Amino acid sequence: MRRAGRSTRLLAAALAFTAAGVAATALPGIGAAPAQAQDSHLLVVVGLGGDDAYRERFLGWALTLRTAAMERYGLSAEQAVILAEDPEMDPAVVGESRRERFVAELEALATRVSPDDRVLLVLIGHGSFRGGEANFNIPGRDLGASELGVLLDAVPTERVAIVNTASASGPYVQALSAAGRTVITATASGGERNETQFGEHFAAAWEDDQADLDKNGAVSLLEAFQYARRETARFYEERNLLLTEHALLDDDGDGEGTREPTIETADGATAASFTLGMPGARSAATATATGAARPIPATADSVLARLYGERAGLEEQVAEFRRLRDSMDPDVYESELETLLVDLALKSREIRAREGGEG
Repeated sequence: MRRAGRSTRLLAAALAFTAAGVAATALPGIGAAPAQAQDSHLLVVVGLGGDDAYRERFLGWALTLRTAAMERYGLSAEQAVILAEDPEMDPAVVGESRRERFVAELEALATRVSPDDRVLLVLIGHGSFRGGEANFNIPGRDLGASELGVLLDAVPTERVAIVNTASASGPYVQALSAAGRTVITATASGGERNETQFGEHFAAAWEDDQADLDKNGAVSLLEAFQYARRETARFYEERNLLLTEHALLDDDGDGEGTREPTIETADGATAASFTLGMPGARSAATATATGAARPIPATADSVLARLYGERAGLEEQVAEFRRLRDSMDPDVYESELETLLVDLALKSREIRAREGGEG
C-alpha cells in the first residue's frame, strides 16, 4: 500500500504540467520524450451492403466521416482512406474492402505510424456472430475479430481506436481490448443482429459542433460515442420502436465495455483524450507532460492559448492515471483522480469565461 502511494505521488510529479508546457521529473523508465507533432490516420472500411440501398447508405456514412476528417480536422487524402465493396461508387474509395486489401492497408499503416500518432479504424456495414467468433462482413472471406486483433497489435502506437458500427459487433470489445486502445461497438453482444443506426450518428458527430460537449473546439472519441448513442436512442424513440442496439465503449483494457461512459467512469478517459485534431489548427500544438504534442485551438489571445494548453495537459494526466489504476492503492487513486477531475472542470470553466469575454 505504501509503495503504491509513493508511485502515485511520483506519477503526479512526473505529469505536472507547467504553463510553459514543460514536464517535471519523469518516473524511472518513463523518460519524457522530446515534443513532436502527432499525426492522425483514418481508415474506414465499408463492408458488404447486400443491396444498392445499403451500399449507398454505408458509403454515405464513410464519406461524411472522411470529409469531416479532411475539411474540418486537416487530414490529407493519404491519411483518410476508404475501402468499400464497390470502388467505382465514388472517387474517394481507393480500393475494394476484400480482406487482402484490408490487411494490406493495416500493414502499410504499421510501417508509417509513429508511437505518438493516432489511428482510427471504423468498420461500417453488417456483422455476424457464429461459432463463438464475431465477423465483419466484407467481400470474399470475412475478417474475424481475433485476426483483426493480431493486425492491430503490429501497429506501433497505443493510440488506436477501433469502431465497429455493424450488427453483432459486441464481442469485438473483449477480442480487441488492450492497454491504451479504445474499442467501440454498436451492439452489446453478438445476439443483437438487427441493422444498426449507430454508424450514421457516429459519422455525423465529427461534422460540426453539436457533439463538442466541452466546447473546446474539437470532438473527442468519447463525445462522438455519447452523441451517437444519444441520437440512436432518439431514432428508436421517435418511431416507437424497441431499442435493439446498445453501444459499448472500452478504453481501460479490461475487456468490459461501458454503455454510458464519461471521463469519471472506468471507461472514458482515454477516449476523451483522442481526437482527430483541432479544426483550423493542424500545425498548432503544445507539449504535454508525456512529451507528446497536443493540438490546441488557434487563437491570438495568449491567455486562452495558455489555458487550452493547460487543459490538454490535465486531460492527458487523467488518461495516464486511469491506465495505471490497477497498480495503485484504490483509496489514493480515487482521491488523487478526483483532484485531477476537479482541476480539469475548473480549467474548462476558466476557458468558457475567457471565451465569453470575462476576466
